Amino acid sequence: MEYLDLLPIWALFLGMVLVSLAASEIGFRVGIRLQDRSSNPGDARITGTVVGGMLGLVGFLMAFSIGITIGHHSERKSMVIKEANAVGVAWLRAGFLDEPDSLVLRKHLREYAEVRLEAANQVIDLPTALLRSEKIHEKIWIIIERNVKQGNDTDIMASLVHSVNELIDTHSLRIAAAVKRLPSVLGLVLILSTILSFSLVGVASSADRKRDTVAIFLFSLVFTAVLTILFDLDRPREGMLTVSQTAMTDVLRRIEPFSQ
Repeated sequence: MEYLDLLPIWALFLGMVLVSLAASEIGFRVGIRLQDRSSNPGDARITGTVVGGMLGLVGFLMAFSIGITIGHHSERKSMVIKEANAVGVAWLRAGFLDEPDSLVLRKHLREYAEVRLEAANQVIDLPTALLRSEKIHEKIWIIIERNVKQGNDTDIMASLVHSVNELIDTHSLRIAAAVKRLPSVLGLVLILSTILSFSLVGVASSADRKRDTVAIFLFSLVFTAVLTILFDLDRPREGMLTVSQTAMTDVLRRIEPFSQ
């Protein structure tokens, strides 16, 4: 749901609360008008049935959507750990090379980890991070290729080649995981269903012609909070529930002392 990324999470939460309360108020006034025109005022049995069914449908949509976003979020977390492990292993095996290639390769790997952290922390934008990462891949592969052409094709060298290949492959997998989002159509249907549900709640509450302001306000806060968590999980690089970069930070911390 990229169209919601323009709003910070707090603004999205506040906006949805206001929209839901407005929808409830509109529904209440519509309900009053319908009762004034009805020959049997106060009869809200059909409306209550519709509200129950609508809320059940929205609950199902929310559960389904949260399942998708949690899956994407978990995949992004596992990719960070996998990439951090790939960097660490490649850095260790870089020591198999003779100097200065081993030092240069380790320097590139350290720079690569820094770029990934800067991108995750939004120090640099994603396109710039991707470009720099791919250039580092090229520099790393040039070193590997030169050593193989010079006859260094032992099993030890093969293990280093495997580590570098895994690093490059993990890069592609992590990018693929980062761009996975909740389908825009599903997000739009969920928002519209929420607005309609609160409208129907307003209509149902008009049966006794008295607003239940506190109850509707609390319901709006809780409902919107869950909806906001869903939207937050769907954002790969910002929000309150961002993917932890601890694994990559730990790898960078471990390799720094040996790279001076």
